[in-house]
Amino acid sequence: MENPIWLIIFGTVAALMPLIIGLLTSYLKVSIVLNVLKNALGTQQVPSSLVVMALSMALTFHIMSPQLNTSFAELNKIKFPKKIENIDVEKFKVVALPWIEFLKKHAGERELKVLKQGSKKKKINSEEEVEKEITDLKTIVPAFVLTELKEAFSMAFVVLLPFMVIDLIVANILVGLGMHMLSPVMISLPLKILLFVVSDAWLLLTKGLVESYSLSFG
Repeated sequence: MENPIWLIIFGTVAALMPLIIGLLTSYLKVSIVLNVLKNALGTQQVPSSLVVMALSMALTFHIMSPQLNTSFAELNKIKFPKKIENIDVEKFKVVALPWIEFLKKHAGERELKVLKQGSKKKKINSEEEVEKEITDLKTIVPAFVLTELKEAFSMAFVVLLPFMVIDLIVANILVGLGMHMLSPVMISLPLKILLFVVSDAWLLLTKGLVESYSLSFG
């Protein structure tokens, strides 16, 4: 790797890494669910944004470990030429195959079909036609992102529901007792934390996120 262009290539990849992680991995869904959980607890800065990001990254690496292992194994088989003009792009396609398969597996059928219909401006009826049309990343990537957003908000609703019930119960009790000046948050926050700890919610939430990608947990 004596050619300085290699440094430009690796620098560009490093600069695009946050975008790659956000679009091509499970980070998007995991981070949304954890941030909604943080807001649902109402603990303001606890856990901090840094903790949420660190946990999101840790879970993402765990979920994406099969793709990472396969890609690194294929990458180790490739011999890098000293001159960039001698590089064979076809050899590097096999490194990206596990990631493309991951995107296709977890992209919703409706999202894929709608995006492809929009790009081709024609109606696709049969499943065979859909399979033939869905072959490029410009369709797979946005379909995957839309599916991740849909599933993230679905999980977020389930996470929010018990905390909303606690808030409503506490607010009604305080109103019934005539304690209008007392903030419901002062009463509901300890109850939320107690419920969260007793139900072992961190483990349940982590298990749900991991198993949503058809991976075993524990």
